[in-house]
Amino acid sequence: MTSTSSKNKAPKKGALSPAFAALGLDERLLRAVSDLGYTEPSPVQAAAIPEVLAGHDVVAAAQTGTGKTCAFLLPAMQMLGHAQRGHGPLMLVLTPTRELAQQIETAASQIAKRTHHICTSVVGGVSYEPQKRALADGTDILIATPGRLMDLMKQDACHLDEVQMLVLDEADRMLDMGFLPDVKTIVADMPEERQTLLFSATLDESVLKHTSTLVHDPVSIEIAHKGTAAKTVEQYALAVSHEAKTQVLIDILKKRGQKRVIVFCNGKHRADTLCKKLRKAGISCLPIHGDRSQNQRQRALSHFADGMVDVLVATDVLARGIDVSDVSYVINFDVPHDDIENYIHRIGRTGRAGEEGWALSLVEPDDYLYLRDAEQLMDSVIPDYPDTEGLDLGENPGFLDPERNPQDKLMPKKIRRRIERQHAQARRAESKRTQSDRVQDEEAALAESTGKKLEHEAKHVAARKPKKAEHAAKPAHARSERTKAEASDERRPKSQKKDQKRDQRNHERRPKNANASSKRQKPRQKKRTDEERVYDGSPKSFGMRKLGKRGLDLAKPKKKHTRHPGDHGGTRAKAKSKAHA
Repeated sequence: MTSTSSKNKAPKKGALSPAFAALGLDERLLRAVSDLGYTEPSPVQAAAIPEVLAGHDVVAAAQTGTGKTCAFLLPAMQMLGHAQRGHGPLMLVLTPTRELAQQIETAASQIAKRTHHICTSVVGGVSYEPQKRALADGTDILIATPGRLMDLMKQDACHLDEVQMLVLDEADRMLDMGFLPDVKTIVADMPEERQTLLFSATLDESVLKHTSTLVHDPVSIEIAHKGTAAKTVEQYALAVSHEAKTQVLIDILKKRGQKRVIVFCNGKHRADTLCKKLRKAGISCLPIHGDRSQNQRQRALSHFADGMVDVLVATDVLARGIDVSDVSYVINFDVPHDDIENYIHRIGRTGRAGEEGWALSLVEPDDYLYLRDAEQLMDSVIPDYPDTEGLDLGENPGFLDPERNPQDKLMPKKIRRRIERQHAQARRAESKRTQSDRVQDEEAALAESTGKKLEHEAKHVAARKPKKAEHAAKPAHARSERTKAEASDERRPKSQKKDQKRDQRNHERRPKNANASSKRQKPRQKKRTDEERVYDGSPKSFGMRKLGKRGLDLAKPKKKHTRHPGDHGGTRAKAKSKAHA
């Protein structure tokens, strides 16, 4: 299970690749190829670039991680003109996921440094306003997810009447029943005279039947047949029981190394729950699924790429087209059920661009037939995981038949789901039974401890007061014989009982000779009348009448002093005023 390999060295700065030049790319694009670090074209690039430059519609199928993005971006950006300000887009790229749209935008922006095209991405999970402003300013290349593009078209913020080239990346996903209605609506707003390119890892007849209205006399390029997994990925399967699955995953991550690992599972809530359990085990991880916002998903990918997070726990939104370099290995915590081709896309996250990697699938009994579906798709048997030393696989881990034939006829999915529901109900019933037994054990232990406590209290009271011991030993129903004093005491309100207890405590704390106490009580002051109260400026006397030493006489209003001519105050003025009075 190797995880590293030698990579083609990038050409020296300024050196142009003769292999790409032979495909018909001009000097601008050759310099862009040099910036991207390519030396030799991949098979899909060598087959698709000349056909796109010739103006043909193309339907291409190639394995994941073989450079399909540059297979359509390089020739398209060589042929594409530049939109006027406030116009465009001239080229539309539709993708199923936000992460894939961001990845294509990054690659297009690198090439645009040489071609000077304007690239814009519109995806869900972020604000509309920046995207509306970018479209209003004009763009050459628009990379979008169908849902957000439909919203902008309904708001009259995006117009597709100038589109010259349409690209459907991951075309098998874009043309299934989930995206097909939106794709048809978007295509209806485009000019009929356009070039259309369909790229995917797998294409079958069920998908190709929807392409008749999209492409005209297309050139078919099939580098990999349906069900072809990457040869650089070693695959393994391990049978485990349902209850031991999480601990087995934790043990493998700690044993094989937890750096740069992607764990796939079925369902958003399952991904969140698994992430919490891994964190409790000391493994740094982040979830990626459809309920996470675009900023959260982008942050998780950037932290994983920078090494700040060791493990990504993801659903199938991360299975297609996301180019995360140097992934050590992939673990399928759950074998995919709905679309078995996602198995190939999942394991393709490792062993990319010529590197080597390995993938492990944890197979509980309900997953066994879905693993057989994947083997039937690839026409090969997945070998058992060899390094099981120290792993507790649980009580009923199941059995992987080493002599199984991948082409055997398997049970229909409808019957499988019925059996899965029965197993789930049995697990829930067992969980409830276990929980009920645990509650009963707790109640029995509590009753036993309570009985011991009562017995201990009875013995303790018996040693001090035999009469109280007899009363405490009586059962609850036999304690109704009470004296009238006890009955009246119980009928008293609680506040009265508290006052009685407080008085009793205070009485006990008083000194024996209370009259000889050193603290003398101050005599109670007599309540003063209004005439005796004096305003002294304190808050208590605020608002009272201002009385002087002579009492109420000073509270009478004083006569106003009438000033005579020539009376300027001072001592002489006062003397004159007295004489005048």
